[in-house]
Amino acid sequence: MKSIKIDVFGLVQGVGFRPFVYSLAKNLGLNGIVLNNSSGVKIELCGDKKSIDSFISKLQTNLPPLARIDDFIISDGDKIYEDFNIVSSQEGYKFAPILPDFAICDECKFELKDPTNRRYNHPFINCTNCGPRFSLIKSLPYDRINTTMSKFNMCKQCQDEYSDPANRRYHAQPVACKNCGPTISYKSLDGKTLANDVEAINKCVNDLKDGKIIAIKGIGGFHLVCDALNNEAISSLKERKRRPHKPLAIMCKDFDMACSYAYINESEAKILNSNLKPIVLLKSKNNLPKSISSGVGSVGIFLPPTPLHIMLLDSLNSPVVATSANPSKEPILTDFDGLASRLSSVCDYALDNDRDIINPSDDSICFELYSKPIYLRTSRGLKPNIIPLNLRLKDALKGCFLALGSLMKNQFAIYKDGLIFSSPYIGDMGSLSVIKRFDELLESFKSIYGFEFDFIVGDAHPHFGFVNNFKDKKIYRVYHHHAHALSVMLENGLDCEVLALSFDGTGYGQDATIWGGEVLRCKDNEFSRVMHFDNFKLIGADKGIKNIYYLAYAIAKKYNLNSPKIDTIVPQIQRSNLDKILENNLNTIDTSSLGRIFDAFAAIVLNLPVITYDAQAPMMLEALYDENINVAYEFEIDGDVINYKNAFIGALNDPMEVAATAFINGISNLALKIAKMHNLPVILCGGVWQNKALLKRTISEFKRHNIKYYLPINEPMNDSGIAMGQIYFGLNLLRYNAKL
Repeated sequence: MKSIKIDVFGLVQGVGFRPFVYSLAKNLGLNGIVLNNSSGVKIELCGDKKSIDSFISKLQTNLPPLARIDDFIISDGDKIYEDFNIVSSQEGYKFAPILPDFAICDECKFELKDPTNRRYNHPFINCTNCGPRFSLIKSLPYDRINTTMSKFNMCKQCQDEYSDPANRRYHAQPVACKNCGPTISYKSLDGKTLANDVEAINKCVNDLKDGKIIAIKGIGGFHLVCDALNNEAISSLKERKRRPHKPLAIMCKDFDMACSYAYINESEAKILNSNLKPIVLLKSKNNLPKSISSGVGSVGIFLPPTPLHIMLLDSLNSPVVATSANPSKEPILTDFDGLASRLSSVCDYALDNDRDIINPSDDSICFELYSKPIYLRTSRGLKPNIIPLNLRLKDALKGCFLALGSLMKNQFAIYKDGLIFSSPYIGDMGSLSVIKRFDELLESFKSIYGFEFDFIVGDAHPHFGFVNNFKDKKIYRVYHHHAHALSVMLENGLDCEVLALSFDGTGYGQDATIWGGEVLRCKDNEFSRVMHFDNFKLIGADKGIKNIYYLAYAIAKKYNLNSPKIDTIVPQIQRSNLDKILENNLNTIDTSSLGRIFDAFAAIVLNLPVITYDAQAPMMLEALYDENINVAYEFEIDGDVINYKNAFIGALNDPMEVAATAFINGISNLALKIAKMHNLPVILCGGVWQNKALLKRTISEFKRHNIKYYLPINEPMNDSGIAMGQIYFGLNLLRYNAKL
């Protein structure tokens, strides 16, 4: 007889881990207990040595779908048990993770479609391995009473499943059935209920076929949905939502349908079918209405994340456009009253339900490169997330601080005694409603976990006003492009000096200009700017970012370039005004932004004077990229300045496909040239690197020349990753103070 203790660290609470341990121990004839504690799960076992060794082996290899073991400690035990039981926690759930919302699992999907199953066509079917979590939770511990499911009393059959450790619905907090759970209703925007249950889905499907725009309530909020094959419906949606050019994502009923509209490789298929169900940017087969992709070469596709969506699409048997139901630049709407008051002019009807959403979440977005997802947005299925920096938490750096993130594409993060708590995507902090969402989510984290911040880390921009909410705390500021680099260093565990190619759209620089095309040498909390793209005049701040012909004209004047193409995109009356502005430096600021250089280049090549959404111009250039065209513009390096005059001469003279390809290849060649100049590992960071053609070619060249490089792993390259860079900065402060 042998007795041991096992302390397990990782994602092991709220994911069916204890029943998994229970079943494993029972099957091997072992006795003991399993319980949650403040840092993970504790197991005590007694039995013969062979069975215990088998238990340890299977513990690591046959986990529940949502579980993750980061480490475990085995020690000798001193107790003998006569049975195996799941026991209540002996400590509070102080740092138990709030898990994100997950898509429906295969087992629940099978039951949903099985006419003999009691949950057949139950639009809220879920189990321990899938379904909502973050969207429902009010407080910890994650018990039903602390979720929005508390108002639904379980029937006896559901209660029996919930209480049975051998059942996969053991302690699945949202568990319910048709007899005791939430219900759906189909409504007009004046609040009148038109149908309930299955009839509500039938009416919704019929109206979609008739070209109507329907707001459908999912896990994290409402989607605006229309038939993806109906040109009139798509045009109407774009017009009503004032989204004339931005691409729309489509939801397909299954993988086979997705393959009808996009070329999908094995790795992309794996991401599409995962329990995250993110929107995946795929190469389009160009057989969808052109207004869906709007001039870009990819199409965003995702598979149904909920049983409701499965039922809807099975009945419709056609893809649907599915875009977040939100007023422009505001968060996704989560309740019918808000929808009716804010978007009654956009949608015709609503498919609503009475399961309340506490925490909204958007769809996660990614593309695949070299068999791995590159995330553009991390929310549903991915965030919130708890990341252990030191698995033995007793040895971790002690302290608690908040990283506020960025003004654009905001996510915040919190460090506490060895753990990083990463928020989901929040949005651009330019509207009161997004700021309110930030405040509410931060207060929720503080309330649930009892955080008291020792200090705050924010962006160095002088107008980054959110730090003013923490006047009683010590505040540290990190320059935007340094934070981009630190984010990648944190994810990859780097503490050496690195060379960061920090390329993006806009960020405040040390010299009070707008940076965005920076080559930085970074070590710990220090950095030096060793190179940057040649500065030009950004006219009119935000107005100039949308009117990209301002950018093109400023660069043409800078390099004394004249061409009929310039005359075409910049009217004569505007040229006179712009000349005066440039000559007198009126409402201008110097910028080195490669993102803005991309925009200016696209304005000329595409004859595109104005853009209506972020990254429109580089996405359209990427659509023109042809890897079979072996041409590249030369970006000259003069000391610490990168000159791009040659590229703009090419833009004025070469065909579109040649110009777009040569520009992207030229930047890739430049990255390689700079990397060879410095014997350092290279960090690729900032939103410019989300250009798949640019990133793919650069990585290929780096591999060919044995350049060591690093990318983000689970965070976006864009500004959503800034908070993690600020966390890295704060950790170095803690380490410094610990040495004093």
